[in-house]
Amino acid sequence: MQNIVVIGAGNLAWHLVVVLQQAGYAVTMVSRKPETVADWPVRVMSLNELTEAPDLIFLAVPDDAIEMVSTNLSYTFPDRIPIVHTSGTTPVTQIDPYFRQRGVLWPIRSLRQGETVGDWREIPLAYYGSDEALTQVLGELSSKLSDLSFTMNDKQRARVHLAAVFSNNFVNWLHQISYELVTEVGIPFETLLPIIRDTALKQSGMAPKESQSGPAARGDVATVARHLEMLTAHPDKALIYREISRLIKEGVIDQAG
Repeated sequence: MQNIVVIGAGNLAWHLVVVLQQAGYAVTMVSRKPETVADWPVRVMSLNELTEAPDLIFLAVPDDAIEMVSTNLSYTFPDRIPIVHTSGTTPVTQIDPYFRQRGVLWPIRSLRQGETVGDWREIPLAYYGSDEALTQVLGELSSKLSDLSFTMNDKQRARVHLAAVFSNNFVNWLHQISYELVTEVGIPFETLLPIIRDTALKQSGMAPKESQSGPAARGDVATVARHLEMLTAHPDKALIYREISRLIKEGVIDQAG
């Protein structure tokens, strides 16, 4: 497999076209408005300009557009072309059943257009094919991009996506809450960066509760009460603090006892 078409011009597509080219594939990006992405480091064209069927098509489009875009492709390409979407939560069955080979390749990483990715070989990739042949193809492709690749069916991939929302998106918003709390009293957020980095680096694959610290983990009721008093003017933040403290207490203290 040499010729790959990437449909879409969003955050993931921006990274995907580059890393695929670096891995030795001939990549063409299809966009509804080619002129808006003319400066991308890849050949860009409209769907109507494609004259030859590629070896594989990636749908790097919003989740709710996968079905519609794949159906549109069924009017243009033969059913033998593998169609692969890049969503963490969308079932592979959302790709139009006209295509005999349908699959997924999902980077387990938040990717934003223009940001620098240190090394794609350290980005976990989840892949899945509707048949053994496509699964093998995607496995081989994944191994060219990353040292961390995993076969995941729709249910497994959706669960990993849910877990990633907790460990990535939610944690980032907790950092935002921390930012607001310290800047309100004139302290720069940078004072918390060392402890944030240290906590992240402590993750080694064991259950995170094994290294849980803080007042809730040690049963320090007085400190928890003082913190909640400080959050009187921030009821939403107090609700989050109270609920997470309860979960920590139940998960760490009660089970230890």
